[in-house]
Amino acid sequence: MEFGDDLTKYPNMPLPNGPDDNGHQWLNLANNPMLASQLAYDHEELQNRVDRNYQQFNHEQKFSVMESVNSGNSRMFFIHSAGGCGKTYLCNIIATAVRAQGHIAPCVASSGIATLLLEGGRTAHSHFKISIPVHEDSVAGITQ
Repeated sequence: MEFGDDLTKYPNMPLPNGPDDNGHQWLNLANNPMLASQLAYDHEELQNRVDRNYQQFNHEQKFSVMESVNSGNSRMFFIHSAGGCGKTYLCNIIATAVRAQGHIAPCVASSGIATLLLEGGRTAHSHFKISIPVHEDSVAGITQ
């Protein structure tokens, strides 16, 4: 196999399902319920919500994250402020903006209470299959 090859060159290799509504050729959503749930949102409804709320953010909040998403350059963002300043609100609208474009935005938190506030939120232990209790030989179940 060489860079740029595709599966049609390998007749014994099963091909993924055809494109879904968003043009994702590589997804077999039936075998990955997490991906299926992430891509099942109503994009028009999400975009309307983004349009209603996006103007409340400052320049960095509006453009830094979405620039990273749209350019394909992965970045990590750290949001730090006192309680009640809108961190969860910001995270929910950013996730909504990402999902409105047909991308995947899993919301993961360390506690069950925090996941209740994040739309589509799950605990890190559930999402990444982190064992409880964690010990020296623990392994998480992170897959692509």
